[in-house]
Amino acid sequence: MKKWAFVVLVLALSACSSQEEADYKQAQKAMGQEHYRIALTHLDRVIKRNSSSKLPLEAARDAARISYFEIKDFKKSVDYYHFIVLHSKDEKERVESQRQIAAIYFNNLQDYPRAIIEYSKLQQMPHTDLEEAQYKMNVARAQYYQNNFFQAESEIDSLLQLKGDQATRFSALMLKGNILVARKDFTKAADIFKELIRDFPEKSIQENVALILAVCYEENFDFKSALAVLEAHRGKYNPPEYIELRIKRLQERMKNAPGAKGFRK
Repeated sequence: MKKWAFVVLVLALSACSSQEEADYKQAQKAMGQEHYRIALTHLDRVIKRNSSSKLPLEAARDAARISYFEIKDFKKSVDYYHFIVLHSKDEKERVESQRQIAAIYFNNLQDYPRAIIEYSKLQQMPHTDLEEAQYKMNVARAQYYQNNFFQAESEIDSLLQLKGDQATRFSALMLKGNILVARKDFTKAADIFKELIRDFPEKSIQENVALILAVCYEENFDFKSALAVLEAHRGKYNPPEYIELRIKRLQERMKNAPGAKGFRK
């Protein structure tokens, strides 16, 4: 009886293996014909069996690529990347798959609460200071997009203590300035934007930092400083007519401000 039971078990495993290989081959054939949804059907079968062979992981890699790049089914692609995180023996592949999961929730699905969770998982995996700064930057953005300004600023302050690159530092300070604007703390925001203009002059022009600084001064009714910023940046922004219009508008506000010469009650 034991001998027959063993034979039956071997035959059953062989049948499963044969079906697994057949499904994987059918998936490859469908992919070659660009029948991606049919391919996913076969790949799903291989993944669900989750045998000890290499095919389930290979199927998950193929399925993640197809669902993300070809079908654009981002929720489905997350499931496949999650399978890779759980089953791959390659640490770099696990980290990259987790990074992809976090990016999908942040960029594609715009599910910011879940993105924060996934970036937190990434911070528990091996990473460099630069990667840590990038993760914190995205967490801060996710908090900002949810109007959680205190949490967002806390992440930024923590990020600025790390050894990130200059591009990340610029983005962090820019976001902090925008957070302060959203909180209507225009004085502190102006200090941030002045720092950006001083330390990153070219990037600041690209990101219209001077225009935002002028708005901060204007919101604090410091029209003279706002006007000085705009006049200092004449010819640096396109279209130039916009700067001229802003200057003219400020001059009118100064003329009509309480206490200005010619002001009438």
